[in-house]
Amino acid sequence: MNSDGHHTDGHHTDGRHTDGRHGDLHQKEGIPQGVQDIAEHYGNATGIPCMILDIGRERLHGSSCELCSELNQRAGQSIGSHCLHIHLHHAQLAERFGGAYVYFCNCSMLYWISPVLIEGTMEYAIVAGPVMVMEPEEALDDADLPDHLSRERALELLGHLVRVDIHRVHHLSEVLRMCAGWASGYTEHRMVESQQALQLQSKLSEFIQHMKQHPLEDNAPERYYPIEKEQQLQDAIKWGDHKEAQRIMQELLGLLFLGDALTTERTNFRMLELVSLLSRAAIQGGAPVGEVMEASARNQREIGRYSSIEGISLWFSRILRTYTDLVYAAKDAEYGVGLSRALRYIRTHHDQRITLEQTAAAVSLSAPYLSRLFNERLHVSFTTYINRLRIERSERLLVQTRLPLVEIAGLVGFEDQSYFSKVFKRITDTTPGQYRNRGGRFPSDTHEIHDINNASGDASHKT
Repeated sequence: MNSDGHHTDGHHTDGRHTDGRHGDLHQKEGIPQGVQDIAEHYGNATGIPCMILDIGRERLHGSSCELCSELNQRAGQSIGSHCLHIHLHHAQLAERFGGAYVYFCNCSMLYWISPVLIEGTMEYAIVAGPVMVMEPEEALDDADLPDHLSRERALELLGHLVRVDIHRVHHLSEVLRMCAGWASGYTEHRMVESQQALQLQSKLSEFIQHMKQHPLEDNAPERYYPIEKEQQLQDAIKWGDHKEAQRIMQELLGLLFLGDALTTERTNFRMLELVSLLSRAAIQGGAPVGEVMEASARNQREIGRYSSIEGISLWFSRILRTYTDLVYAAKDAEYGVGLSRALRYIRTHHDQRITLEQTAAAVSLSAPYLSRLFNERLHVSFTTYINRLRIERSERLLVQTRLPLVEIAGLVGFEDQSYFSKVFKRITDTTPGQYRNRGGRFPSDTHEIHDINNASGDASHKT
């Protein structure tokens, strides 16, 4: 016990944690010895319980907390399965956010987690916790306890947990991250980074070679400045879409460096412009302003370190990962994981025939529940959201291309031009032809599609 009268070992060996998803720390079939050693030594050195999460088998090895065990005994395996999926979800976030993630469970107990990569793939994660960073009474105020568990019993169980000063948590999570990094192998990390650099160089070279074989016309806007590519890049970052942002960035860099030889001063100026562009897009996508500005300042200080196209490309790839990760997490926090996954799915498939049922199945939600999420959190129906997203995309095509209306309708997901024109008129109060002739318009009440608060629109689920 520590000086506060709380237990500090956090380990329980009474066998109450074998709900079919948990295993003993000393019975971890197939888990590398190095991973087992880290969990054991970290736990013994810090006095904080450590578990090993087997990602592929979806098993959690080690002792869970007494409160979770009580819930498991009373409610069967549903609680334990829910806890497992909480850890699995945050393992994915830890992998995306540089190797460590700190989070609360539903009972206000604190954990931190770090992934272990084997051959570039997350196979395991080391989970430290649970610990208490607040008073048990305060924790229970926010906890969602079942009716069969009394508050007095919950307070007793929480009193057995390790108490940790909140200011120590970051340092403890960083130590765990370093340990997990050792288990993953720094050689492996360097190999992955080198492989990524080769892939980026190959894609960039292919694009530049393609552009040399198919040169732009003298009056093509991209020949002077690829503004359309910038807009596409901003869209990808606003939704935390790293894969799409990476693809567009390669094309953008290829266009920027394809022409005449650039001086160092001019190269640095263009890089500075792009860093500012990415920062603004991340903030518009909902990323924390403070974190974006800190990353932007750091990136601007690094300008000038890279002179080759390949080095600049790899550097921008890291920047993209930072910003898209921040936006990705912000979307999850703003809309919830389920709805944000649905919005990303729609963004990727809006140009196809898509239904509420199809989208719900893709993100493992029921169709009625997903429909309710749209109405409660976005204040629009599923169909209205998709139609407005499609119209938003069509506005750019109308202004930036001379494609016929029937082709634009198909490109954004409408099956016939007449329905496209009808929806366009209802949403914008003008026809597609009039919009094109005026060169586009930007009224004061224009909003991002995810900020729409007007619930008018179609009630059907199929588009």
